[in-house]
Amino acid sequence: MAKRILFGLTAILSLGACAETPLFPGRGETPLPRGFSPSVAEEKAANRDGVNLTSEQARARVDEFRVTRDSAKEQWPVDTIGYKSFRNPGHRAVYLRRALGRYALIQAKEKGTGVSLQKVRQVARTSAPGTAGEWWASSIHKTDLSKGERNRSISLPDIVNSTVKNSHQIAAFGDLPAIRGTAIQEARGRFVPEFFAEISRSRENDRASSPAIAAGAARSITDEDEVEFGVRSRLITGGEISVSQRFTSTNTNRTSYIPGEQTDSRTTIALVQPLLRGGGVIHNDAPRRIANMDTTIAVEEFRRQSESHLLETERAYWNLYVARAVFVQKSHLAGHGQRLSNQVRNRVDIDADPILVSRAASLAAQWRADSVRAKAAVDNAEFRLAALVNDPRMGPGNVELLPSSAPNGALRVLGTEDTIEEIFKNRPELQQAILQYEAALLREGVAANESLPELDLVLEASASGGTNGRSLSGAFSDSDNGYGHLVGLKFSVPLGFDERDARYKRRRIETVQQERQVLSVISTILAEVDVSANEYIVATQDLVAQRRAQQAAQRDLNTLRNRWNEGVSGEGIALLSALLSSYQQVQSTEQAVATARATREIAAANLARARGVLLKRWGFKTDIRKDVRNQPTYKLARK
Repeated sequence: MAKRILFGLTAILSLGACAETPLFPGRGETPLPRGFSPSVAEEKAANRDGVNLTSEQARARVDEFRVTRDSAKEQWPVDTIGYKSFRNPGHRAVYLRRALGRYALIQAKEKGTGVSLQKVRQVARTSAPGTAGEWWASSIHKTDLSKGERNRSISLPDIVNSTVKNSHQIAAFGDLPAIRGTAIQEARGRFVPEFFAEISRSRENDRASSPAIAAGAARSITDEDEVEFGVRSRLITGGEISVSQRFTSTNTNRTSYIPGEQTDSRTTIALVQPLLRGGGVIHNDAPRRIANMDTTIAVEEFRRQSESHLLETERAYWNLYVARAVFVQKSHLAGHGQRLSNQVRNRVDIDADPILVSRAASLAAQWRADSVRAKAAVDNAEFRLAALVNDPRMGPGNVELLPSSAPNGALRVLGTEDTIEEIFKNRPELQQAILQYEAALLREGVAANESLPELDLVLEASASGGTNGRSLSGAFSDSDNGYGHLVGLKFSVPLGFDERDARYKRRRIETVQQERQVLSVISTILAEVDVSANEYIVATQDLVAQRRAQQAAQRDLNTLRNRWNEGVSGEGIALLSALLSSYQQVQSTEQAVATARATREIAAANLARARGVLLKRWGFKTDIRKDVRNQPTYKLARK
């Protein structure tokens, strides 16, 4: 009966050993950490209940678990066995993550960070001038290459969707969280049972020192065959349990063996459970929890990199818009220069000075050269956009890309829910920093446990049997079984400051460093939000100012052109110089208007990225899928 019980335990240990563990956590397991979300929710709930903490009070909650000194000027018992062994590092990590997140949020509010978003709303409510009256706006969307070459009209949403679908860079970004996710499987794999077996054969051939040893033979000969097999597994408590079966077959001429050929069996169950170093569910589950957080951090990194890539794609799209606008404007200017040069040349015999002819011809040639460089800038902008999108339909060099979206600020810049709390929950860098802080706290707890003395409980129970001859089944089923057990303790402690103590101290310093890193990242991100908001405000105001400047320059050109058409009389050189300069000034202001429009669109996209909602702006979320090799990878998918 005892042997049946032992082999029942073996079957239990083996259950699930052949099943592959999934790469990512499933339902019912420890959920993925949520970054700043719990801290924001706790602060909102407290405010609804009338509880409003100051930053000093919130900081005190973070300091509850910090290393301090008592009135006796002795170190707080952070290095004692009791502190290291019986505290719960998992609960401590969660508590401190939430406390630090709430402190950072309260501190940011007290500093007045995020006020610039209110100014953005005020500017966004003011309607910016449309493209009506800008003669070049319609020409930007028309083809200008030679006959026979293909063109493709693309809108900004089409470009974004094509980038998400085809970009090699985004695809490479998506592999990082999948790679990190394998660490979850690795952490679980530590507790997968394993089958083991060992076979040996030995012979002892000794001189018989007495006739009684080997029944009168001169040599004492013993042949022994041994086979042992079983199942062993690590436990979530840190221990190791094993169930094994050993058969030993002996053939000897020694008189101490009667008969000389017999087979023994021994069935054993053994448990070694650490009581200090390496013991505890929290300690042994920490690698999986850390791997879980590292995977989440990698997902946030994928989101951050994807947002940066989409921002670059938007910037490239609007740079193409500006390049085409400049090309159209400079081509238009070159046409004016050629007509003016011809007009002056035809009036040489009437009232035009030869200096006027050379001056007009020189600028006309320069403006033609500028249009050639502007055309090259269009080609470069197309190459840049195609490289970011990686759409094969944009690959051939003879395909002209025609941006069909107009920079009229049609996309909503801010929503009513855009607050500093939303920035804390949405910006991926903030989620990464706070999760890295929690992971550092867990690593500190693991290092604290590993610096404890070794104290292991050893338990063993066995059942043995035997039979004459070489019958394994007979030895196993022997009704006259023998039984045994073992209970013991194993203890060791270093006699000085060893490498485990050094590792623990390093982890403690790393935790403090990561806490400071969280606060530093928050300051940087919130400053970036304010700067991005101000850039959008300035871009919107600059567009209005540039439009006014362009209209004023156009009025000045019209006046000078009317005077020129009336005749140059005695002020020909001065009037021509003023007219040519006015043409250049009009083209410069037109280029400034086109650039200001694109700059405003880029500033709006950059503000969305600074708030962590650029993917949400386009309706995307991160999702895990399978690639062409049936391997997990992360993609951007529609919500």
